[in-house]
Amino acid sequence: MKTLVNALLLIAGLTVLSAPSAFAVELKFEPKATTTMREALVELTKERVTLSLESGEQIEGIVTMVGNSVVYITKLSGKVYYDAVVSIDKINAIILRKQF
Repeated sequence: MKTLVNALLLIAGLTVLSAPSAFAVELKFEPKATTTMREALVELTKERVTLSLESGEQIEGIVTMVGNSVVYITKLSGKVYYDAVVSIDKINAIILRKQF
């Protein structure tokens, strides 16, 4: 009986390990041809993104608030206790991870 239970647990474990996509979380963001940078940022609020700026610098963090001309990014990657306010018109691209 104990061997049967162990075999069933092994089979169940292998089934779970062989299907990682069942546990994947996908970001539901699909821009349209008319989407502005501000609209994209509003839709990505509370998501982790990387902003590629005109200066060549990249800022990675969580989009917390989007105003008319600035975006507030918190929990900056690689910088403990730092946040950033970025001018939307200085952003060249938004880089995001679609699946986790």
